[in-house]
Amino acid sequence: MSVAVPDILFLLLRVALRGDERECSQAKTVDWDMVDWQGVYDLAKSQGVAAIAFDGVVTLHKHSPNLELRVPRLLKMRWVAISDSIEKNSDRQFVRSAELASLYGAEGIDVYVLKGFALSDYYPIPKHRECGDLDCFLGEDYERGNVLAEQNGADVSRGFYKHSHIEFRGLTVENHQFCTAIRGARRRKRFERHLQGLLKEATPEYISGTKLIRPSADFNALFLTAHSFGHFLTEGIKIRHILDWALLVQAEQTRIDWEEFYRQCDAMGYTRFAEALTAIAVEYLGFKFTNPAIRQRSAYAKRVLNDILYYGHVLHTSHYSKLRKRFLIVEYNLRGAWKYHKLYGRSVLFEVARATWALCFERHPKL
Repeated sequence: MSVAVPDILFLLLRVALRGDERECSQAKTVDWDMVDWQGVYDLAKSQGVAAIAFDGVVTLHKHSPNLELRVPRLLKMRWVAISDSIEKNSDRQFVRSAELASLYGAEGIDVYVLKGFALSDYYPIPKHRECGDLDCFLGEDYERGNVLAEQNGADVSRGFYKHSHIEFRGLTVENHQFCTAIRGARRRKRFERHLQGLLKEATPEYISGTKLIRPSADFNALFLTAHSFGHFLTEGIKIRHILDWALLVQAEQTRIDWEEFYRQCDAMGYTRFAEALTAIAVEYLGFKFTNPAIRQRSAYAKRVLNDILYYGHVLHTSHYSKLRKRFLIVEYNLRGAWKYHKLYGRSVLFEVARATWALCFERHPKL
């Protein structure tokens, strides 16, 4: 009987993230002759965890040299190549991000990193976390940041209210005017003010000697939840989002104010989604969280995971026109109505109507 591809991927991820004796011993019970390695590779690649999954393969070889995984030679070479490419891309992005932050820092502009390099240090091999671009927040210096980038040869597009797009020496930057989507709802604006307050209150923690600032654990927990849930509702998320969440919680579980976190999530309708991510991390990825304030059970974990594995559609990086993307978002929203009803506690039709109203009558919102 063939072994389920997701089960093998989860095993490799558990080994890669911990590599302890328990996970390596579990690998000895698998019938590796029946593993669809092409399927495992394809799933890992599509879920943004190809390099991390291959770390699991390497760790198993190291801890269990007599274990025959039977990864086809040509596939293993492709896996090595993509892992190497992810590392090199991470290096390039970090160098360019540091250069841009240095330019901003010289002008007294603080550069807060939203996800990306603010999370990669939580990974056993930080360079193996895939990163598409640099998301940053400059606070009141948003437009100064756009102008300064242009003065240093960058192309800047200001077509979207939430953030501009900056092409800086081969690096794509989302310069956020707002951390989250605020159009069309007072609760969203209140949440955004809370997030920006958390950024201002914290003592800057610079990343690896650069001018890039890692936000506080409280900010990262709330922002990561809001960002992931927004994508989950409109197009789906990847296993990489779960790893980001799980590794953040594992490292910062004693520093995050969980009572305030759940209070904010309750107000925004994020709680059930956050609980599902945590439960997936525990039940499928083997994370162990010791802080009793963390809610680790969810009736929706399996359904959320199935959606991640089989039903996600990446739109924000596609080449569709803006109009086409908006129609597809509405289509996916209606198709995934259960997410609104079960997780969000809201009507999908109301949310689509609210978003349409906001697009027509609040194109340039303010806090």
